[in-house]
Amino acid sequence: MEYNRIIYPERAEYLSEQKFQSYKVFLSHWDPLSIKIKNNFEEAHLRRVSKTLIIYGAQSTGKTLLANKLSQDFNTTSTALQAGAFQHYDDANMWHRTVSGFSKDENLIAENTRTTALLHIEDDADWITKAKQFCGSNSGRTVLIIADNCERDYFIQGLLGITDLNFLQIGRTPTLIKSAAQRFVALCRTELRGAMLLMFTNDEGFAQSFEEAVNTQHQGLVEATAMPMPSPRDKETVIRVNTNRLNPFSYWYCLDRAGIDEKKNTFRTLTAGADGYKAAFESVDRAIQLAKPSRIGRPPKKCLITFFVLTDRDCVRDCVDLLGLGSYVRNVNSNSFLDVVTFTENWTSELSFGDQRSRKLLQSEWNLRIVVAGNPFVSALLSGTQRPLIKNLIDATLAYHGPGTHSTTVNKHMDSIDTEIELLTALTPNDNSSFWALGQIRSSKYEGELRCYLPGYSTGQPGFMNYLPDYSTAPYRPCELSASQTDTDSEINETIRRNAIACEFTSIKDLTALPLKAYLDKKLPNYVEIMQEQ
Repeated sequence: MEYNRIIYPERAEYLSEQKFQSYKVFLSHWDPLSIKIKNNFEEAHLRRVSKTLIIYGAQSTGKTLLANKLSQDFNTTSTALQAGAFQHYDDANMWHRTVSGFSKDENLIAENTRTTALLHIEDDADWITKAKQFCGSNSGRTVLIIADNCERDYFIQGLLGITDLNFLQIGRTPTLIKSAAQRFVALCRTELRGAMLLMFTNDEGFAQSFEEAVNTQHQGLVEATAMPMPSPRDKETVIRVNTNRLNPFSYWYCLDRAGIDEKKNTFRTLTAGADGYKAAFESVDRAIQLAKPSRIGRPPKKCLITFFVLTDRDCVRDCVDLLGLGSYVRNVNSNSFLDVVTFTENWTSELSFGDQRSRKLLQSEWNLRIVVAGNPFVSALLSGTQRPLIKNLIDATLAYHGPGTHSTTVNKHMDSIDTEIELLTALTPNDNSSFWALGQIRSSKYEGELRCYLPGYSTGQPGFMNYLPDYSTAPYRPCELSASQTDTDSEINETIRRNAIACEFTSIKDLTALPLKAYLDKKLPNYVEIMQEQ
C-alpha cells in the first residue's frame, strides 16, 4: 500500500531509525562553522585551555544533526583506529574535517582521535558531575563536550546544582545567568580545564547573554555564533536528494503533480532564508498530498533512457513482445529491420535491480525506450560506408516527443523513418557471423564506428556526475525550483521540466528476455544513483 505523502525525518534524532538510514547529510554549507570548531579544538588541544562555542539557530536548522554527526563520526573513526581499519581522510566525516589540519593529514586525524575523548550530553541536570568525572578519567586527553539544547533548564541547573523545584521558584533571571557564568568560569579554570565545549541552542538571547556574562569574567572563553543556513540551491539539494533516497517517487514527481500554487509555495519556502529543513520537506509533502488522483491535463514529459540493442536476427518484427517488459507505445511503423518502443508505466515491475523502492523511484522520473536493430542495420553500421544513413536512423530513434505532441507531427516523424529504412532495405547485407562470433569483445567493433557517427559518443556529457552514458543528446539536469528568478508560472514550470535523453548501446546475439533483463539490471542502478546523489 502506498500513500500520497513523502517520508522524511521531522527531527534529527530520528535519523537513527531504520527507515531513515539512507538519509544523506550534506556538510559543505557548514564550512564556515567547521573552521570555528577547528580553531577552538586546536587551541584547547595545543595549549590546554578551555574553549567554548555556542551555536544558536531556530528549530530545524540542523543543530542536533551537526551535534550527532560530529559525535558519530568521532566514534566511527575511533573504532576504526582501534581495529586497525582507519585508512584515509573522508570529506563526508565531520570529525575528519575538524582535526585534519590544513592539508587533510591522515596522520593528524589518527593522532587527534587517539588523544581526544568525547562526551555527548543532553537533558541531564547532573551533567557537570559527569563532565568533571569524564575529564578526570581522561586527564591525558583533550576532552570534547557536546551539549545539545542548552536553552533547556538542565544546563543551568547542572551548573548551579539546584533542583527542579528551586529552579522553577527562582526562574531564569539575569542574576541566575550571571551566577551560572561565574560557576562555568571557575570550572573551566580547574576541573574542566583544557576541555572544549560545543553548546547548541535554539535561544539566541540565552546564547548571547551567557556569552556576555562569561566573557565579562574571562575574556574570550565563550563565543556565540549563528548556525549557518545553506543557500536556496543547497537547501533544495538536501531536500531533493533525500526525498529521492527515502521515497518510491521523486522530488520532481511530487512537484510535477502539484498545482502551480503548491509549486510556488515550495519555491518560496526554499528561498526564504529563515525556514529550516522541516518547513521545506513539509512543502514538498503538501505538494504531493494535495495533488489530484490523476494529473490534470496531459501527462508529464519524463526523462528518457534508451537501450539500443544490436541482435543477430534478420527480422526483428515484434521482437519486443518476447521480452515481457509490459505495455508500450511503438515509435516506428512496423517493419523487419528496426523496432523502437517506449515504456511509460510500471516498466520496472519485471526487473530485479535494487529494491522495489528504487525501481519505482526510477520509473517515476524516467521512461524506458528499447531499440532493436537486426543484421541489416548491423551490416550497414560495420561497413563504414553508410554513415549518413546510420546517423539519421540513430537520431530518429532517439527523437522524443512529449505527450502533448500533435499526432500529425508524430506520424510525420514515423514516415521519415520509413524513408530511411527503405534505403537500408535496398542494401545488400554482409555476412556478420564473424562479428557475432567475437563474444564480448565485439563492442570494440561497433563502438569504433559509433564514434564516427555520434559526436560525444562515450566521452560523457555534463550533468551525469561520475556516470557517463554511452551517448546523450540532452544531459540530466536535476529538478531545481531554486533556479527560478521569479515566481511566475512560466519560470516555475520551466525550472522543473525534464528533458534528459540518455542512450546505452549493447549487442546481444540471441535476444531473449533473460540477457536483456540482465543488462538492464546492470545499467539502471546508475540512473538511480544519479537521482539520489545530486
